Amino acid sequence: MQSRFVLSLDGGGSHLLIQLSVLASLEAETGISVYDQFDMVAGSSSGGMMACLILGRAMSASAIVHMIQQEKLLESMMTGHWMNRLLSRLHLRPKYSGVSKNRVLQRELGHLRLSSLDKSLFIPCFNLNRDQLEIFTNHCRENFLLSEIADACTAAPSFYPPVQMEDGGWRIDGGVGMNNPALGAYLHAQEVWPDHDIKVLSIGSGWRSFVFDGTEACAYGGMQWSIKGIASVILREKMIANARMTEAILGEHVLYINDYLKNYAMPDHMDSANHPDNQRKSLEIGRLWYARNRDRILEWLSGHSGNTVSAA
Repeated sequence: MQSRFVLSLDGGGSHLLIQLSVLASLEAETGISVYDQFDMVAGSSSGGMMACLILGRAMSASAIVHMIQQEKLLESMMTGHWMNRLLSRLHLRPKYSGVSKNRVLQRELGHLRLSSLDKSLFIPCFNLNRDQLEIFTNHCRENFLLSEIADACTAAPSFYPPVQMEDGGWRIDGGVGMNNPALGAYLHAQEVWPDHDIKVLSIGSGWRSFVFDGTEACAYGGMQWSIKGIASVILREKMIANARMTEAILGEHVLYINDYLKNYAMPDHMDSANHPDNQRKSLEIGRLWYARNRDRILEWLSGHSGNTVSAA
């Protein structure tokens, strides 16, 4: 049975450079761009933005890395008035206005729409009007702009405001419900290619770590738990549980690569890699992940049976 290959990219804010570095290392070894290697690209949050760039502009991972470094893409997307940052700490406003992110994505993706894609896309977003998770694919009734999809799927609550799209609906980051889209992408790929063997390469962006003082936590109310990042803890645990369930269900059909950022002394807040030093560190982590998983990745892509990978 012929195989179809799906690339699934977790959300993770500016740590997307880790994922891109893994993929750029694969490109350097095989001589095949990520665009040509995969039949479908799925991505949540920052992974969704990468999916739009890869498929919309037929870009390689190495080209996206170059663009991020040369055009200071992440720095440009994470600009905002100092008052926004102050009020964000008080949980009163988003950290960034979203204007610069919207401008950058319009510049990079132009007038490209879903109908312009030659390969399959899978990106979750949360629709505020309908109070439900929705998936952007090539089969959407609305022929959305890729720049709007990328803008909406990266509208992480507390970091960016919601995005209103062409249909009038307001969306936020789909990572609130599907930060690891591998299983959903696999099921969608089965619908698109019912007579093919579906294989999913799923790459995370590093799990965040949290430390709480139990004695102090006894006195926490809602505000204190919010400040300490309980929402991020819940999101991480849900994502890990989902990844484990996906591995259990799909078996050798999925290969998942991820690890805790603390193992690499990498700052784990979602916008940490907008600094050049952390960008370089993210790229080095990605190269390390690839080196550790090289044999399994190449064997898996060759179509041979192999063991799933739980972590780098």
